[in-house]
Amino acid sequence: MTVHVISVGVSLRDSLADPLKPLASRPALVSEIRDAGPDRLLAEQGISDGSAASVWLSRALAASGSPERDDIGADRLAGLSAHIRPDLWPDDMSAELGTFARVPDVGRPLGRKDIAILVSSDTADGLVAGLWNAVALAGGDLGRVRYLAVPEEPPGDLRGQAVLVRVPGLDAGDEQGFREAMRGLGLLGHNLLGANGISPEEPFCFYLSGGFKAAIPYLIGLAEGLRSLDPKRDVSAYVLHEATKSAAIRLPLRRLIAKRVKQELDGFDKAGRKAVDGNALALLEGYCYERDGQTWQLTAFGEGLRALFGLLQEGFGG
Repeated sequence: MTVHVISVGVSLRDSLADPLKPLASRPALVSEIRDAGPDRLLAEQGISDGSAASVWLSRALAASGSPERDDIGADRLAGLSAHIRPDLWPDDMSAELGTFARVPDVGRPLGRKDIAILVSSDTADGLVAGLWNAVALAGGDLGRVRYLAVPEEPPGDLRGQAVLVRVPGLDAGDEQGFREAMRGLGLLGHNLLGANGISPEEPFCFYLSGGFKAAIPYLIGLAEGLRSLDPKRDVSAYVLHEATKSAAIRLPLRRLIAKRVKQELDGFDKAGRKAVDGNALALLEGYCYERDGQTWQLTAFGEGLRALFGLLQEGFGG
């Protein structure tokens, strides 16, 4: 049993727009994908922004019989999936699938005892790519695909599911966007650790070849935070070298002293500031906070780590 955390980019969308290269040995499937246009799933309905895309996915992937479910959208997804056969896609259809396939003892379809968390930006293109990556990981079974519109949403029972998680701000090119995204990722990690059915012994494995490259250091930091919170839990992270078919590369992860992290990150106000204590060891300065005169100011990752460690105050960060 493993929790797989996968950062999602748009490489699969690009492959679906031009499927000949990855599917050269399957010309009939190339024709089906070109005709069906899964990369245009949202664009064909006039949806171009992340918020509208999120609403559509929430309704189309809602449980059968629930009042939130959009049966027309659900039927559209089911019909598309039947035509484009994600269960037959090769691993090099996307960076996400390729990395997943090249980690030891991992492969498709996702194991029934495993959980896959696909971390996506809040753009329409990113969510479309994340959706089809999730369907491919689930072996084409839409019943095993879940959607969380915000990372702080209670995850519920995730066993055997490929879960697409929208993270607002993850694609942002500014500090405030990253703050929102890292706070969301920290809350996601915190909720996963406390989720029903995820045991303290269950490993977490991060796959970081896809997604917004500037977010990779933050996702590595999240993995290190999880490793630090529970030293007995196995936490690993992998990337794939784009120019080789060899195994994925395992990244080194630090283990921080959880008590020390909590001490340093406690006491920040709602604006993310606290007075400099000249007698305190500032081991996380430059990583979780920066000095600004006589105060320390949290960095984006500092806010994420506070959320992961359960240190957020009500209303913190706006």
